[in-house]
Amino acid sequence: MEQKNNIQSQDKLLAKLDKLHASVKVPYMKSREEIWETLHRKIDTDKTPGRSMPHHRREWWLVAATVAVLLGVTVFLRFYSHVLHTVSGEIATMKLPDGSTVTLNAQTKLTYYPLWWKISPKLTLYGEAFFQGHHSRRFTVKSERGIVTVLGTSFDIYARHDNYRVVCFTGKVRVTSPTKNRIVLTRGEKAIVTPIGDITFSKNIIPTNYNAWTNQQFVFTAEPLPSVLDELARHYNVTIDLKKNIQTLYTGNFPGKIPIEQALHIVCKPFGLTFVEKDNRHFVIQ
Repeated sequence: MEQKNNIQSQDKLLAKLDKLHASVKVPYMKSREEIWETLHRKIDTDKTPGRSMPHHRREWWLVAATVAVLLGVTVFLRFYSHVLHTVSGEIATMKLPDGSTVTLNAQTKLTYYPLWWKISPKLTLYGEAFFQGHHSRRFTVKSERGIVTVLGTSFDIYARHDNYRVVCFTGKVRVTSPTKNRIVLTRGEKAIVTPIGDITFSKNIIPTNYNAWTNQQFVFTAEPLPSVLDELARHYNVTIDLKKNIQTLYTGNFPGKIPIEQALHIVCKPFGLTFVEKDNRHFVIQ
């Protein structure tokens, strides 16, 4: 069909040349066949072939494009993140890519990279979380005040502002401070990293006191009163203002399901403190 169309187009062009050739007054010594051949050669001559890229340059561009694609995919896999976040008054348990679980206390943020997990199972934590289950090799949890490398199965991390504490429940965990101080904890041992990077160590503790919050229980052992009130504020989603500068240590335990007023009464009574509710969800202790 294409060949037939070309022949028809050619015949039309020849007819036009005949008409033009007959109408010119100046004698033209070439026949229509000669004119056609001349025109045909002219068209072929004017067809400038496209410049082709040298073979070695094509290979270089192919390699460069492949590297760029691989780099883009790698960056995407490495930095695509999944963020777990709890608000005030919320406790949530979630499963991690290796099948282990993590329970987040109120106002806690946990970030990990699911597409990069098999290469480097690392998490970033702010707040408090209890980890348990079979963890991936090289499983690490990073916070501002320290890094925990998992050598065992279950542990609790508290990482808020300048406070950083790790308690080992089973197996082993290694705690590394920003100043590269290190310690390995086993069951019933606790490490606290100070703001200057030192590590204090305690053993023979009762681990379950430190994850009682996962069961809606408050258990405090020699905890500064401001820290206790902060925990109550997070748990009950309220604002608590302590008008006095009191750093006395508080020890006690009570259910986390009792009303906030009852919890404040339990905590304030040993120190002779009173509290008033200024407005909705705002308590002042004096």
